[in-house]
Parts: sequence; structure tokens; C-alpha cells
Amino acid sequence: MELTPAMRQYQEMKKQNPDCILFFRIWDFYEVFFEDANICHNVLDLVLTSKNKWAENPIPMAWIPHHSIDKYIPKLIQHWYKVAIAEQITDPKPWKLVQREITQIITPWTYIQEWTKNFNYMLAITRKELSSWEIYHLAWWDFTLGEYQTKSFSNLWDAQKRILTLSPTEIIIDVDFPEKDSISTPIQQYLQCLISVYEVPVDPESFVCNMAKVQTLSSFWQAVGEWRLQAIALLLHYIRHVQQQNIANISKISYHAQTGFVLMDEITIKNLEIFSSSYENNQQYSLFWILDQTKTSAWARLLHYYLANPINSLSEIQRRQNLISHYQETDSSKFILKKLSDTFDLQKLTSSILYKKLSPIPFLKLRSTLDLFFRWDEESFVMLNELKLLWLSENEESQLKSLYESLKNMLKSDQEVMDGDYFIAEGWNSEVDELRKVAFHSDDLLLQYQQFLVQQSWVQNVKLKFVMNQWYFIELTTKDSIQFEEKLWIWNWNQEDEKLNLYRRNTLKWNQRYSSTYLEKLQENILTAREKLTRLENSLLKEMWEKIWDKNAEISSFAQKVAELDVFCSHAVFAFENRYIQPEMNNKNLIEIVWWRHPVIEAYLPIDQQFIPNDLSIWEKENQEKEMIHIITWPNMWWKSTFLRQSALIVLLAHCGLFVPATSAKIWIVDGIFARVWSGDVIAKNQSTFMTEMIEVSNILNNATSQSFIIFDELGRGTSTYDGLALTSAILQYVLKHVKAKTLIATHYHELIKLEKMYPEVKNYSVSVYETDKEVLFMKKIVKGWASKSYWIDVAKIAWIPDEILKLSREILKWFEAKQDNNSHTQIISTPLFEIQNNDSKYQEKYEKIQRIITQADLNNMTPIQAIQFLAKIKDELENED
Repeated sequence: MELTPAMRQYQEMKKQNPDCILFFRIWDFYEVFFEDANICHNVLDLVLTSKNKWAENPIPMAWIPHHSIDKYIPKLIQHWYKVAIAEQITDPKPWKLVQREITQIITPWTYIQEWTKNFNYMLAITRKELSSWEIYHLAWWDFTLGEYQTKSFSNLWDAQKRILTLSPTEIIIDVDFPEKDSISTPIQQYLQCLISVYEVPVDPESFVCNMAKVQTLSSFWQAVGEWRLQAIALLLHYIRHVQQQNIANISKISYHAQTGFVLMDEITIKNLEIFSSSYENNQQYSLFWILDQTKTSAWARLLHYYLANPINSLSEIQRRQNLISHYQETDSSKFILKKLSDTFDLQKLTSSILYKKLSPIPFLKLRSTLDLFFRWDEESFVMLNELKLLWLSENEESQLKSLYESLKNMLKSDQEVMDGDYFIAEGWNSEVDELRKVAFHSDDLLLQYQQFLVQQSWVQNVKLKFVMNQWYFIELTTKDSIQFEEKLWIWNWNQEDEKLNLYRRNTLKWNQRYSSTYLEKLQENILTAREKLTRLENSLLKEMWEKIWDKNAEISSFAQKVAELDVFCSHAVFAFENRYIQPEMNNKNLIEIVWWRHPVIEAYLPIDQQFIPNDLSIWEKENQEKEMIHIITWPNMWWKSTFLRQSALIVLLAHCGLFVPATSAKIWIVDGIFARVWSGDVIAKNQSTFMTEMIEVSNILNNATSQSFIIFDELGRGTSTYDGLALTSAILQYVLKHVKAKTLIATHYHELIKLEKMYPEVKNYSVSVYETDKEVLFMKKIVKGWASKSYWIDVAKIAWIPDEILKLSREILKWFEAKQDNNSHTQIISTPLFEIQNNDSKYQEKYEKIQRIITQADLNNMTPIQAIQFLAKIKDELENED
């Protein structure tokens, strides 16, 4: 089937963007064809029709009105589709092909949602092959915020871990990246994200300089060094491609150094349920959900950043703490929060203005937010002074004040803009005022002209009329026209006054019709005024757009100050209402917390219940007794995970500069927080529960230091009892001897309590239990000493397990305990693998002989047959009674 010129134009654009759904503008509609039409039919519930329906192979087609596109794009984005918009750039004319071009590509990452509280990261990855190894470079950020970061990794595994921690919405892989599946497949097993492939620009350095509007990259130094330039260039190149314009809001490109931050991997973030709870897999029961008392999405994102990036800079921690204390002491905190609730997300607003279709609405929102600080009344003075406390510079204040004054004077009131199609305020531009008079007050202008002619001619019956095919004209009776012409000297052309430049247009039987230079111009203005007014207002809005482009860095910095004001002020109110206190940070290897609570569980307890607080003291001092590892043996009840997680959460909150739920707290500066809480099968990676647990433990042992804080909620659960016990004991001894990190472990292996006698740095703790002949009460209080038994049958009773099962289980337990007494395995902690239990010299000689045989054997060079023969020889020695 031969395609029309428009369809050939469509197919050419589709070839250029094969991974996008192409919305093709035709008159007042966006149309989609072929497979795109089928997708839109299924996802958007559009009616599926066809183009050339009577042809042998009709083309599937669907369409939407052009003014409704913003309603449909979010649905496609939610289903992880990319959308390309092809707009008409020339006016439609008969028998002439309308020129079209892609004006925007919308992806899940670049779709700007002002209300979202989460970061929306895009990440680019490149690979550089050196002589003997490979290095991987990442660049990422939420482009609506304007700050970009880079980092390098010596192996793909570490790069993937960083990607999982960031949880990007979209990943861009360099087109020259070998074996792209090696990066995309493992990531997509854990993350729901879009994977795209794009090329690094030919000249990365010039390209980044052009995008960042700088002459040299030396100001970005480490961020673009060691081939990281390739990654940031790839990221910016892709953003330019999808936005179809240069990037306006690059405020910072920096290297993501671990220095100054507390190490916390994606497993720890997940296990501590910082942003998402394992219960129903949503945010509602997470730490972030509880702490987020902020008023807008921008400020919530800053809190999100603090929780994801705890710091170990004592000065910065104390700065945040002091600001929170300040807002607890001032009476204006609730007033500030009330005012902040009326603001909009400045950074998202700026991106909407710079990257979305030009509209006055984001400008109104920007003016409304700036009005809170620059209105020059008592309330705005209070708000502006609070920002100065957060180091708002005089230059930023001056620039934002100037922008606010321009917006205030340029735009009509919010209600006037919402009620009408025009938005420029009266008095801002004289041409706009004149066009508006013509467009909306033409009757007044015509009446004024008619009265002028009456006054000049002394003829009362001068009429101004309008006929569709003749437009505007002056009409008089034949009798009145004689006086009219004589008075106005109609035949003497008056060059000075256009209103009197009259001439005859038509002579009718009873009337004469006239026109004038003024009337012709007025007629043209009336017929085109609204179109001219729309163009002129849009051009003035574009000028304001350019001002915002130029002031983007100042707006971004100002937005950061407002975000901090909200975070610190809201946390001050929250901390006061929930009895949170300021922790005392130290470098003395000491954690001492008194009457501390779990922030999430406490928030969801019924009104008639109170959280049972506990104490924690773990420390290390030179030449003194140390407590470095706490082994917590529990009745098999739910509070073990609570105790461990609340320990790590309080350490985390303190390193975010926030207050903690306790009566008092002394917390030493750590360099890492690690939490291994529980594991399950990872079917997609063919990993068993035990393998997953061991990978997590290995990661902790390889990255933790003596300045780290570790929690283990059970180890060795995925294997047999004695294997797990042996492995757990070995891991704890390794941590004590080599890692030397402060560690809490909750375990069901009661045999581990013997480590306390072997190592003075290890201390035993357990949950307090009140037991009588009739019942067992779990006190939820941590005390020194070990638990004497597991109480698992009592827990089963609380869970309403049938009595028949409980009775039978007690009988089986008695049988196991009797058997264990006869054949004890409890010496696994301190008994070497080949310890000789019988001291008879005959056994000792045999043992030493076998030991010599094994030591002298060259095991590495044995063939399989020789190995079997070697084992047979040892067996003969064991069976020999001589």
C-alpha cells in the first residue's frame, strides 16, 4: 500500500525514535499508528480504529485531542513507556505537507511531577578498559534539581551495588559498553527501571562545557577526572536528546566521595526499613514515613537525602542539632510551618518552567512562593530572617527579590488568570494594553469614532456598520452625505489625521458608504487583535523564562535554604511532641543510650499501650574492660528484631543530625552502619536462603571497620543446627579479632553464651521473663545474663496453636533433652575439630602418625586414583589394632 506524505513523515520520525510511542500532531489531535496504536488502546483504553480501513492492510490508529495529552502521558509513564511528541511547526495549508519535528521526549525519569517526595534518579554508566583491569564510571542525579554526581568503581559488582542503593528510574548504558546484559539483567531482577542505550558525544569536554556554560572543566576537578567525564557527558547528552534543548539548570557537578559520610549499603537500608517496610511493602510503616512532618515534596526530599546519607562530620551534625534546638526554643515554629504549607516545590517549579510547555501557571506558583518571603510585611520579614540564619546570601536575596517584583508586576492575579485566557497585568506593556482595548473593547472604540465624526460634521445620523463580506464601514443617507462631505472636505486628503482620511466605498440608491485610513486599521486590529495579543503575551512570558534561566543557580540555592527551614522546623516540633532528645556525639568509642524506643513501633502502638524502653551501653576504653559484642539470647518472641533495629536506627538518626527517641544518649561517631536482619531465597539469582545470608555477611566483614556499628539478627539459620552454630561462633570471633566493630547479635544458639568466658569483650544479655507454674510473661526488658531456655512452646501457646500439638511437642522436647544429656554437643564452641578425647598413649601415637602422613602428602599433585589410595591407607592405619 502506498503511504501518504504525512504517513511517510510519521515513519521517518518513528525510525529515529523506535523505543518511543510517537504522538503525531494532525490539526487538533495527536494520532498514533501501527503497534503504538495497539499499546495506547490497551493502556489508555482508547478506541482502536484504522486508517484506510477499506484497504487490504489497514493501518491501526488511535487518537486523542491535543488539549488532553497531559491526562494520558502519566498513564504511559506508569507503564514504563517513553513518549515522543511530534508538533506542527508550520501552519496547515491546502495541498501542502505540514512540517513537523520532535519537540520533546518524555521518559519515566524526565516526567516532572511537582508533588512527588522521592528522588527521581537517572543514571549513566560507562566502562574504560585499561591495560590490566577495567573501571566503571557512574553519573547520576534528579535532573529537575540540577545537581549531578559521579563515582568510579574497580569492579562491576560494586557498581551494581551503588546502582541498587540509588534505585534509579532510568539507566543509560553507553552504546560501546560490551555485554550490556551483564549490567542490565542483574539490575532489573531487583529494580523496576527503564534501560536505554545512547552514545557519548564525540567531544565530551566541549559538550559538558557547553551544557554547564563554563569555559573549562577545571572547576569540576575530581568529578570529571579519571574518565568520569565520559559518564557525565553521556548523561547530559541523553537529557539533551529527550528534552530537545540545552539543559538550563546545571548548578553543580561533584564527585561522590565516601569521606564525610557513614557507609550504609542497600541491604542495610532495606533491613532497617528506612524508606519501605517489609509489612505490606509500602512506606507507611517506614522510618521516613514517621519522621516526614514536612509540608511540601521539596523539603521531604531533603529529609530523604539526610536519612540515605548519614554523615560523620561532627561540626555538620552539631550545626543541624543546633538549628533544631533553636526552632524548639522559638515561639514561631508552628507559624513558620503553617506558612510553608502554602508554598510550592521551587526546584520542581523551575524545571516545569524551563522544560515543559510554556504556561503562566508555574510562574504564578513561583510568584506565590516568593511572595511568602518578599512581600515586605511583618510575616515575610520573619520568614526571610529565618533563611538568613541558614546562610542566605545578600546576592541571593537581591536576585530573588528582583525576580519576585517582576513576577508581581507582570502577571495578573491568580484568579484572573484562572478565569481567562490572558495573563499579562495592565500597565506592564503599553502594546498589550492597546491590543487588549481593541480585542475586548472594540465597541467602545467604534462608538468613540462615530461620535468624533458627528462632532466634526455636525451630522447626527452618522452610522458605523458591519457586514460579513464588507467588514466595517460608515453609512449616511444621500441627503446627509452632502453636508458630511462639505464639512469634512472629503476631497481634500488630510495627511495629518487618519480619522479624517475619508473616501467613498459604495454608492447605493438611498445611501452612501465611506471608509477611512483609521477605520481600516481599526478593522484589521479588531480582527487580529486576539491573535496578536496571544503572541505578544507569550513572547513576554518567554522573556521572563529567560530571566529564570539566568537566575536558576540562585533559585536552586534559595530552594535549598527553604528546604532546610522546613526540615529543621518540622523536626523540632515533631521531636518536642514525641519526647525526642538531642544526642551527645563523641569520639570516645562509647554508645550509652538510656530509655530508648523504636520510633516506628511507638508511633503505631494503641493508645492504651506504652512502648517498653530499654538501655544500651557498649564501649571501648584503653586499659579498661571493654564491651564490644553483645550476644542477646531471647525467648523466641518478636522483640529481638525490634531491639536490634532500634539500636541501629538511633545511631542512624544521630548521624543525620536529628533527635532520637530516648531519655539521654551518648553516641560515638561511626564510619559505617551494617544490618543483617533476615534473608530469603533469591530465586531470580538462583540463591538459597543460606547463600543469600552468607553473601550479606561477607559484605559486612569486608567493609566494616573498628569504627563501624553492626547488628546481626540471627546467623546460620539457613543450614543445619550444628553447622550454623559453628559458623556463627567463627564469625563472631572473626569480628572480635579482626574487624573489632561494635556488634549486637540476637541468636537462638544458646551455646554461644560460652564466648563470654573466652573473651572479656563479649557480654551476654537476654530478655527478662517472669515465669510461674501457670504462665510465662515476657517483660520486653533487656537484662544482663543469658536466657535459660527458648520458651518456644509458650510462644506457640500465645499464638493459639492447638493444645494437642503443644502437649505432643513437650513430650518430644523431653526426649531430645534426655538424648542430648547422654551425647552432648555443646562443646562446639571450645572443642577443636581433632581434639583427642581419650588420653591413652596408644590413641595419641596413632593420631600423631596419621597427622604426619597427611602433612607429608603432596595433595595438590595427586590424581583422583592416588587420592582414593591415600584415603585407603589412612583407613588401614585407623583399623590397625597394633
